[in-house]
Amino acid sequence: MKTTLSTMKTFHYFILLLLVIPFEVTSCNSVSNNTEELSNNTEDQIIAQIETETPSAIAPYGAVQDAGSLSSPEITGILLMREEEKMAKDIYTFFFNKFDYRIFNNISKSETVHAEAMLRLITYFKLSDPSTTTAGTYSNPELQELYNKFVSEATTVEDALRTGAFIEEYDIADLKKLISETGNSYIIRVYSNLKRGSENHLRAFTRMLKLKGIVYEPQILDKEEYLSIINK
Repeated sequence: MKTTLSTMKTFHYFILLLLVIPFEVTSCNSVSNNTEELSNNTEDQIIAQIETETPSAIAPYGAVQDAGSLSSPEITGILLMREEEKMAKDIYTFFFNKFDYRIFNNISKSETVHAEAMLRLITYFKLSDPSTTTAGTYSNPELQELYNKFVSEATTVEDALRTGAFIEEYDIADLKKLISETGNSYIIRVYSNLKRGSENHLRAFTRMLKLKGIVYEPQILDKEEYLSIINK
């Protein structure tokens, strides 16, 4: 997909940033403990602000429709987002298991809802689901490459949080493009809700980074759009 291809170069630049930008190390245990407590409290507040999402709330109802009513770009976009949402869920689950940082567990649950919403859309239009049930495995080779690089390059929780912010930028950019390519009200409704969810997640990741003294710079979105999202 064009958006996926266009963001690959940005991704490789982003990985280099992860490797060269140093992160502050707290030397005082009491300060570290206080920071972790503050992080948890802030995380609770951030997660509480995220609207509870259920697949039925963001996927279409009614009788299934024939895929013949969709254009080729619409079909390609639906299949892409099904696996892209699964990739995000798999990565955040991996990060939670590796770093035991609670925000990844919370957001991975939301990504599960997003992936299920895309499955409902696939079912609604009688398309074939490209997704597998195996974590970290995708039929889309570009997403497979992204997953492999993301999980291998994040060696600290700060890396993982920056990766999370980048993934949400990536999703927002793809969803904006896909919304512009369709006039189907069902598809627009699902994509618009997924985009709002990704904006919430982007805010969550950047705020957690800020608590660690790290100011995240957007890698895909322009600065004005990025600031309008995180300052909501």
